[in-house]
Amino acid sequence: MRIKKILIISLGSIGKRHIRVIKKLRPEIKINLLRRKIPLNKSKEEELIYKTFTCLKEAIKDGIDAAIIASPAKFHIEQSLEILKENIPIFIEKPISDNLESCFELKKLATKKNIPITVGYVLRHSKILNEFNKLIKENHIGKNIYAEIKCGSYLPLWRNNIDYRESVSSKSSLGGGVLLELSHEINYANWLFGPLKNLKSITINTNLLEINVEDIAKIIATNNKNFLVQLHLDFCSNSEERFCKLYGTRGFINLDFKDKLITLKKYDSEKIKSIKVNESYDDMYVNQMRHFLTCIEKKINPIVTIDDAIETMKLISECNSSKL
Repeated sequence: MRIKKILIISLGSIGKRHIRVIKKLRPEIKINLLRRKIPLNKSKEEELIYKTFTCLKEAIKDGIDAAIIASPAKFHIEQSLEILKENIPIFIEKPISDNLESCFELKKLATKKNIPITVGYVLRHSKILNEFNKLIKENHIGKNIYAEIKCGSYLPLWRNNIDYRESVSSKSSLGGGVLLELSHEINYANWLFGPLKNLKSITINTNLLEINVEDIAKIIATNNKNFLVQLHLDFCSNSEERFCKLYGTRGFINLDFKDKLITLKKYDSEKIKSIKVNESYDDMYVNQMRHFLTCIEKKINPIVTIDDAIETMKLISECNSSKL
């Protein structure tokens, strides 16, 4: 099956990015858009749209081969169920929902329909994270002891031309807060070092940003090999730090997303191995979308499945119920 028409739900910053990426990869694909209302002035991305709808049923009826759900997390499951009932493959932006229990109904229907669902944990498609995973598997630093993961950012700088206080990230009613919005780190931590268990967390709202969600989270967890993982997530520090440091008995490996650099140091050597990864920010989104289209057209399993996303939601739920 060759994809000819895709529906994108919502035209926030991530919806616009998906439009640009699809047109870069496959300019022949027609892109339909579902949004709440049609504005008077079109953005440059809207100029690439084939048809615009304000009703999901009408958008489905027009005939689509796939759908990308880029709406607030609160609406993901409801919209996914309606689309999946029509046997249409779905890409769901992360997080898969703002509520763990709602995920199981979608999982049940996806299993019944035998239609794979791809979830947008885009870091899993990044060259640098996969290179880091390769080094871990090559066992350069002996027995793994613990990992330190951080994503420090500043929400007011996330999106241009929008009041961050009115964004999805800032509203608990739409699935905001660092645990859901920065769950990329939770997802890849569980992929690299999991299954994680024994989670404990501290979340606070610093009141620095005038929002009603947590803007800092500290999480600690272990795995079955008595390995410790600690995560720091925030969108109030403006530190622009995003890294994963893995410490072992014979050295350490440091992944720096910002500088696109991996460093490996063995304690018995003065040398530090540095690996510079040539990868633009858009590259992982291109890889992710190419993978989604390939999953449909060649009938292969997604890298990030609905089960993977549900496990991430379980960890987030555990964070919320096991606060120190």
